[in-house]
Amino acid sequence: MKKKVLLILSCLWFIISFLVIRATYAKYLSSLGTNANIGIASWKILLNNQDIIENSNFSSNVNLVFPGNEYYLANYIVPDALGYFDLVIDSSEIVLPFRFTITASANSNNDIADAKIVGYSYPGQIDYITYLASNATSIQGSANGSVNSTTIRVYVSWNDDASTQLLNDIQDTAIALSSGEAVLDVTVSFEQLSS
Repeated sequence: MKKKVLLILSCLWFIISFLVIRATYAKYLSSLGTNANIGIASWKILLNNQDIIENSNFSSNVNLVFPGNEYYLANYIVPDALGYFDLVIDSSEIVLPFRFTITASANSNNDIADAKIVGYSYPGQIDYITYLASNATSIQGSANGSVNSTTIRVYVSWNDDASTQLLNDIQDTAIALSSGEAVLDVTVSFEQLSS
């Protein structure tokens, strides 16, 4: 009977030892499941109060201004006149920094081949005009997200420099006499900055 009790105690000891060892190792083998919730950054940029995703044509929201002076009337483009239009970028609903590129090219209906973007400024921040190189057709810059309003003033001129113009004075005069049009296609693209 002693042998039987000893055998039962040994078995019991073995089972208890096995359970203790198993519980000890279970600490290293156990795992927990959970959900990791991370917000997804939105990409909603407004250009002149228009969502760039919903509508890619913002021409009705661009107002080209030629201030005029003692030599020519306001809101008419003439050789050497400097006009502008404003682009207001609202990035308040995004948290990402981004790059923008503003490009202008002659529209197929454009009679004035020498009308082009010549510079830009940031009214209220940097009021002086940063002029582009004579062969440049685009403006590039970057901005941070979460900004209510960034205004970029884009300057347009009718190039009248004899060394760089495409049309001469006689052709310029013929366009004016025939009520020609100055039409620029303006494209603004936005790209997320990444490391």
